[in-house]
Amino acid sequence: MKKSLLAAIVIVAFASGIFATTAFTSIEKQNEGKMHPRIEKAIDQMEDAMDYMEHASWNFGGHKLVAMRDTRLAIKSLKEALGYRYKEDKK
Repeated sequence: MKKSLLAAIVIVAFASGIFATTAFTSIEKQNEGKMHPRIEKAIDQMEDAMDYMEHASWNFGGHKLVAMRDTRLAIKSLKEALGYRYKEDKK
């Protein structure tokens, strides 16, 4: 029961992240990424870690789903921060 609920939460968080970041296109990300390379690097590294965790056959001592959820939320927040910066820079 707990695993099913946790899996559902992860799926909803992932879907929310996809829909929330669609307005921030890859071209905008590239432009802002050049202005904020540390944030872009962090996003790239977290996306790499997500890929690694998704394909791992082990669950990291029961922490895999929570780590994946938190990583998705962090990626979403950083992309939103770059999106905000992009909007402010266009003013």
